[in-house]
Amino acid sequence: MFAVGCLIGFIGAGGAGVTVSILTIGFGLPIHTAVGTALAAMVFTTLAGSISHFREGNVSIPPALVIGGAGMTGAIIGADLSQGIPEHILQPMAGFALWFLAFLVWLRIRMRTRLRSVSEDEPRRPLTPAQYAGGAGMGVFGGIGSAFFGVGMAPFIQLGMLTVMRQSLIRSVGSTMAALTLISLSGSLALARHGDVSLFYLVGVMIGMTAGSYVGAKFTRRAPVGLLRTAIVAVPFVGGIPLIFF
Repeated sequence: MFAVGCLIGFIGAGGAGVTVSILTIGFGLPIHTAVGTALAAMVFTTLAGSISHFREGNVSIPPALVIGGAGMTGAIIGADLSQGIPEHILQPMAGFALWFLAFLVWLRIRMRTRLRSVSEDEPRRPLTPAQYAGGAGMGVFGGIGSAFFGVGMAPFIQLGMLTVMRQSLIRSVGSTMAALTLISLSGSLALARHGDVSLFYLVGVMIGMTAGSYVGAKFTRRAPVGLLRTAIVAVPFVGGIPLIFF
């Protein structure tokens, strides 16, 4: 879990999708319990990573608050909706959701030459009304998906940070992790209300991934951009494989 935490801190993800895979396939937890436990652990993981990213100057506060705040409402909706889905259906759905998110980020990277790239040194501009509205919509959708599938929705939110919020790649990583802190908190509390959080597994996941996330975030700004882009796409794709095929 420490190694996984380092990886998700590096790419700015919450790690819930990978954690769901480990808890369901490796430890045999029911998918609903694995989702709730993963989201609860993600609260601490993303909080530690957000603090580290903030100290590194990788967090833009307004976009993180807009998407994260709207995502808190969406997470409550998603947690309630997931209760009516059978486990044998929800598990592969979560895997395909991870693959879809990986595709979205891959598509954004392939289209980067068609969109005006944002330099890391470019001054941070105030959000426009359209960006507030777009960010709120993406936040609600991301929150629903996060609590429904237990996948964190980091690639989707990063895509919104890059395109709608016009953040640089590195600032999109840190700002996404800050937004996920709010979303995972809301979603995990809603799922705990349904009894879908295992305190026993939460402790182990929380300790390993929180420490790893804090360390991993230290390398985001120091890594080659090409490596960071590849990792952002590869992690959700690999995480979806066991959920779909096992």
